[in-house]
Amino acid sequence: MPDSIPPPDYSEVVNSERTAELNELYPSVPPRNEDYSRNKEEDLAVADDQIELDASDGSNGSMDMNSPYFEEIPPRAAEKTYNFKDAEFFKTSERILDDLRNDPFFLLSGFDVSGEIGKGILGEETVYYAERLHGFIKNSSKKYQALIPVSTFDQLNTAKPEELEDGWKLWTVNGIIAPSPQLSMPRHPLFHFRIKMKGKGNAMHVKHKFYSFGDNQLLEQDKKDLMLDVIGIKKQASFASDAEQEYNNRVLVDSIPQIIDSANYICESTGTILRIELYPSVFNYDDLKHFEKEEIELRVSSFLSQLPDNGIDKFPVPSTIDCLNTLFKVLKGPLTNLDTDDIKTLKPNNSVVLRLHLQLELLPSKLFFREINDELQPPRFSDLGQYMKVGYDYYLRALTEVLYLGSIFSPTSEFFKIKTTFQSDMAQVFRILNEPDLSSQLQYWDKFQYITAMTALSICPYYTDNMIIDCYSIMTNLNPDNTPELFDALTYCATSRQGNDLSMFVATLRSKGVVGFMELRSCFQKFGFDITNPEVVRTLTDDQLISSYKNNVIVSSTKYERSTFREALEKVGQYRESTKIRNFLDTEPLFDVSEAYETLETDPSVDDDVLITAFQLKAEDSVYYSSLYARALMTIALQRKSPMLFSYIHASLPQFAQSIPSLEEAYELIGCDQYADDSSVVRIFQERVAKEMNVDFYRLWVCLKVIGEAKKSKLIEGFLNSGVMDSRLLSVEKTPAGLNNIGNTCYLNSLLQYYFVIEPLRSLILQFNKTLKRHKIENDENYLVRRIGGRTVGYKEIERSYQFMYQLRDLYDKMIHENTRCVQPTRELAYLAFSPISDEVEFAEDTGDPEDAVMGDDEEQSEVQEHGEVSIELVEKAKHDEEVPETKLDDHSVMDVDEKTPSAPQKTTLHSAATAKISADQIENALEIGRQQDVTECIENVLIQIESALEPENLDSDNEQIDLVKQLFYGKTKQILMPVDPVTKEELSSARARTKEERFLNLIVNIGDHPRDIYDALDTYFTEDLLQLDNEEVKRSLTITELPKILQIQIQRVQFDRERLIPVKSIEPLPFKEDLYMDRYMETTDSELISKRKEVFRWKRQIAELQERRRKLTEPNEHGLPLRDALDSTRQFLRSQILNDIGVLVDSNILEVLDEQISKIDEQLNFIKSEVERLQNLITNQFSDLTNIGYSVFAIFIHRGQASYGHYWIYIRDPKSNLYRKYNDEIVSEVPIEEVLNFSENNSATPYYLVFVKNELLDAIQPLKREIRESYQHVPDQ
Repeated sequence: MPDSIPPPDYSEVVNSERTAELNELYPSVPPRNEDYSRNKEEDLAVADDQIELDASDGSNGSMDMNSPYFEEIPPRAAEKTYNFKDAEFFKTSERILDDLRNDPFFLLSGFDVSGEIGKGILGEETVYYAERLHGFIKNSSKKYQALIPVSTFDQLNTAKPEELEDGWKLWTVNGIIAPSPQLSMPRHPLFHFRIKMKGKGNAMHVKHKFYSFGDNQLLEQDKKDLMLDVIGIKKQASFASDAEQEYNNRVLVDSIPQIIDSANYICESTGTILRIELYPSVFNYDDLKHFEKEEIELRVSSFLSQLPDNGIDKFPVPSTIDCLNTLFKVLKGPLTNLDTDDIKTLKPNNSVVLRLHLQLELLPSKLFFREINDELQPPRFSDLGQYMKVGYDYYLRALTEVLYLGSIFSPTSEFFKIKTTFQSDMAQVFRILNEPDLSSQLQYWDKFQYITAMTALSICPYYTDNMIIDCYSIMTNLNPDNTPELFDALTYCATSRQGNDLSMFVATLRSKGVVGFMELRSCFQKFGFDITNPEVVRTLTDDQLISSYKNNVIVSSTKYERSTFREALEKVGQYRESTKIRNFLDTEPLFDVSEAYETLETDPSVDDDVLITAFQLKAEDSVYYSSLYARALMTIALQRKSPMLFSYIHASLPQFAQSIPSLEEAYELIGCDQYADDSSVVRIFQERVAKEMNVDFYRLWVCLKVIGEAKKSKLIEGFLNSGVMDSRLLSVEKTPAGLNNIGNTCYLNSLLQYYFVIEPLRSLILQFNKTLKRHKIENDENYLVRRIGGRTVGYKEIERSYQFMYQLRDLYDKMIHENTRCVQPTRELAYLAFSPISDEVEFAEDTGDPEDAVMGDDEEQSEVQEHGEVSIELVEKAKHDEEVPETKLDDHSVMDVDEKTPSAPQKTTLHSAATAKISADQIENALEIGRQQDVTECIENVLIQIESALEPENLDSDNEQIDLVKQLFYGKTKQILMPVDPVTKEELSSARARTKEERFLNLIVNIGDHPRDIYDALDTYFTEDLLQLDNEEVKRSLTITELPKILQIQIQRVQFDRERLIPVKSIEPLPFKEDLYMDRYMETTDSELISKRKEVFRWKRQIAELQERRRKLTEPNEHGLPLRDALDSTRQFLRSQILNDIGVLVDSNILEVLDEQISKIDEQLNFIKSEVERLQNLITNQFSDLTNIGYSVFAIFIHRGQASYGHYWIYIRDPKSNLYRKYNDEIVSEVPIEEVLNFSENNSATPYYLVFVKNELLDAIQPLKREIRESYQHVPDQ
């Protein structure tokens, strides 16, 4: 660090004229008697004419722009004990000095309104004022300058360092801050600044790291060297023994500089301490306005008015510069007469110059002059003792102001008979600091760029990328809370400078989650919080942010909107370094379960164990995204309500762990008491999960685990791990009965189980105990005219229907009451179910008490008589307890209850199935019929027999019997044929419409139409299409006028292969959900719904046209090539080497035409594809808001195999517990929903019959109906 700085080469020196001038104003007076102590002359030494530079440095001030910003060298102040982690903030030297220069903008920001001085920025962090500074510079016409006086008046030159102990030096630089000068007295205050630099030099040309420290953080020695001891001064001035000392005390106290802004900066590398102080001016505008032309003229006029007329011409009006010169002389006297005992006074009564040039009140009010014997005596600074320099500096500040004003009004730098300039480049300070970029500092000081980002980072345009990066790193490490603002600034610099290092650094920070303030403020605003409000920042909690996030996500309408809220919370959490927000985000389920499947690269058809494997593979491959994969797994687990998945999550993903409740709390949360058996606890758990919309599944799972562990229950343990109860561990009464396979009876067992779970139908069958009365059947009008399925029913058909009902009743009774896991249907039941009702069956009278034979899988169990008939009794005769009299089984008997003798045992006569005379061949033929027909034919045959056994109590207008079967299973459709305009296809007069209403038992959808889902399939069934009828084009529309309580949908999977001449089965999946809404298919007068249907009709026409265009574009020619392939083959041939070899030249225009045509075909095909997808999406979402008529799936018939063979079973959903059971003949087991709704491409176990029940009738589906009797006997339901 240099000891001195060379001033300008002024040739003028102080001469004897100055002494004469002073004597003119201050005539000599006798010396005072008081003996005042004198300070040594060197205490007031000023800079020599030639200030030496550091001899060890031959640098010209240039710097290596590729060098590191802050070169790390051993600290020069190792003996100091400053902890730089305790620093308040960081700035570079350029920033500090520029802040000094522009401090008045902030100090005077409210001056015009209040007249008060505001708060400066010397001790403020850059991020808090960078934008305001930019605004001041941009919008203000003023430009402040930090001016350092260089003058031939030696007392002003103070750049020579003071030598301190241990090789430390102290440089002091004084100056003023003023706006760009105008030829008038400044109305706004001027400011004085003092820069003190304590250090040992910067021979290494290190870029200083300046850290801000408060006054109280400074070491005592540094305080003594850098700061005025104001407390000590005032303490000394508080004692006065006489009036003279009291006067001196007032001079001393009033001379203390009033610090209006200050700051301390310490460099970590060099140990240099920089202290900057800013003081107000000595003179304000009220003082200076007296030097304006108007005031001078007024003063002269007032003076001349007191003179006789003949004396007026002798006193011309002085100029402003003349008046200032007089004030300069007044101030110079006490400064230059420090070492004399003479006190030079002013005699205004004898000096016309004083009276005309000055407002004399200024001298006592601001310059401590006192009136003694009509003379004005100035202060003598030596009288202030050890604090003499305080008064001396005060006068220097006043003199500097006068010189500055003189420089404004003087046309040259030579005025007041001295030469003075005010340097604005801060060269003295920069040279003392001696940093590596000195030349750039001097070059750019007057071209400073006030860009908010650069101010915030405390940088300059000539800084390298590494220098900027170092600034950012130091500032963010010191004050992490400012990272967002500083990152915004850094991003701006990286964008505007386009430096590779800086851009890469910003990209790296962004990848680590660093967020800028503008983005962060936007994130907080999304949650309704304004972080520009300090009170909000201080009181805002993580819980409030998470709660606001949840509320916003709930009302978000799109996936994108929800994702923006999550991104915002992530950024807020990173900014706040919040563990709570991070944990919440790491465990929050994904917004959409489909996104979860995509994340794990699986689909809804996969089983739970496959999902777990998929998660493990993903998590092992990428640690960074493991939380995403875990969230995906949790999302699917919640959607599936899968105990198996939660078992894995509970054991392997501790971030999702829940607190473990006590056993009592677990029972209370599940909703059962401690006496409930294992299966009851699980059933209650299942029912709560099924029925409660907002149930905390994981919490209930944990409670169930606590109970299972306390009970040491294998059943609960198995359920927790698999999601299904092991039927082997269940008691018989806790699981539905299975049905033994009595041979290849196809889907009959599934059908029998299906009807069993429908409580109204089951009750009807169990209560059936009617007597077949031939006379009534053949003579009752209702029996004669009734129609079932559009046909009349004869006596023999009714007879077999009775027998069918008896058999079905007895089977269902066993399924309820027998203490076995499965029961066995009879072959005769299968025969009656499969064979058409029109096939007569002869029944033998029941004479005696034969042993009923029940056929098993072994054909040899059938007792074959010599005449080839098989006698099979379908139901075992009831076995009675010893106390109960034997009940006679007779197909003609009635049920008797003797009410007159209550003490006698109750007699019940149960009508039993008669012996059917059916040969083995007939039974085999019937089973073959079942194999050949589809399930709907069997369903119709079964239902017709059930209806035929019922009395015709209600008939429709067409004599169709109205009964429970019709109410449960049948609906009505309405077909309308409406003529349309052959050109516009618009409907013509409705008077010409033809309508037809029909009943339906099931709706048939064709898998050959390749529907995307069940709605797409039903849309095709109910589609509006155009037909040619009676030489005109008509629009056919089909709607539903009456819906059944139970809706059955047949999926037509078998088609005939015309090439191989065999039936084939399609395994193409037809996705469906548990809920189905039929609003869109209903007959209606709602204009909005009708309009939507017309839109769908129009869209489907457009799709058909597009598909026809695609067909033409892709249709093979006679060579088997589509047009595009043919063109492409031609192009390749023309470009081939073959033609070149034989010398055939191909015109390039031909190749261009081919390329163009191929491109056009590709464009058309791409357009058709995207347009078809768009229209199909429109159709899919057209009716998504119609959800008033809801159905829930409860039975899914499954076939695995090919068209000619395979295996059948049924899934039945228990609405009470929302579980699915698989009825696979004799085995009934609980299965996860993923097995049921498995729509994978290669799944050959495909649904072929779907059954839905109206939502309001869900309680009518009761799969579990077991009432075990210890000694089973058949007792009909009453």
